[in-house]
Amino acid sequence: MYRIHAPDFNLDLSLSCGQVFRWEKKERWTGVANGAVIRAKQEGKELMIESNLEKKFIQDYFRLDDDLESIYSEIGRDELMNSLIWKYRGLRLVRQNPWECLISYICSSNNTIRNIKNSIRLMCECFGSEIENGYYSFPTPEAIAKVKLCDISHCRMGFRASNVFNIASMIADGEFDLYGIKDQSYEEGREELVKIKGVGNKIADCVLLFAFGKLESFPVDTHIEQIMERFYCDNFKYAKKSKKRDAIADFAREYFGRYCGYAQEYLYMGDMKKL
Repeated sequence: MYRIHAPDFNLDLSLSCGQVFRWEKKERWTGVANGAVIRAKQEGKELMIESNLEKKFIQDYFRLDDDLESIYSEIGRDELMNSLIWKYRGLRLVRQNPWECLISYICSSNNTIRNIKNSIRLMCECFGSEIENGYYSFPTPEAIAKVKLCDISHCRMGFRASNVFNIASMIADGEFDLYGIKDQSYEEGREELVKIKGVGNKIADCVLLFAFGKLESFPVDTHIEQIMERFYCDNFKYAKKSKKRDAIADFAREYFGRYCGYAQEYLYMGDMKKL
């Protein structure tokens, strides 16, 4: 057990806003990251952490290095965003492993959070390694590539199972350099990710934001589209229906600036709470 000074951080908001899928809260939050179990609880401006992982990993994972004051000052362009910042102050993006993030969001396609969590849990139990009783590591691409597609289907992924198997095989065989995207621009990374079967613009943007820290990414799903249309529709009302989500993201990058990914998460949280 150790403590981490974490001012301007809200653990509950950061883990309950739909960006991660392997955390559960009872008396404290428990999750798995980097092949280890993490138990976390917040007391004021301090995090109480029980894990084999070093303090530096936890600080990086929860992006405690982000200067929220600077981020707020740039994205706080109007009354709506400033009200969301006030309500959900301390909500931070979580720095996720690219492979786990990619597969998690492939599983999220046309799916509910409950079903996403169940599929990921089953996949870890079937193809990951047990860390401690009831907790499993996220399976590697090599582990997934070795199994039969019908076995992956037992994880209740539906049509997504073949997409998971295909990208796992490509990475295991060296046909796709997932981690190389870190050194690419946002545009280059998005272009690479959408080459993967089952990855559209929204999933690519989620991976770029949550795994690669490209904060200019602005994922647009049904929830974000609706809230953006409600408050900012004049800025993209002439966009063709097939291009509307791209127009929304382009507007958000111009309007909210280089930290628009943070703006997206606050808007998403507002939608979850029925703003």
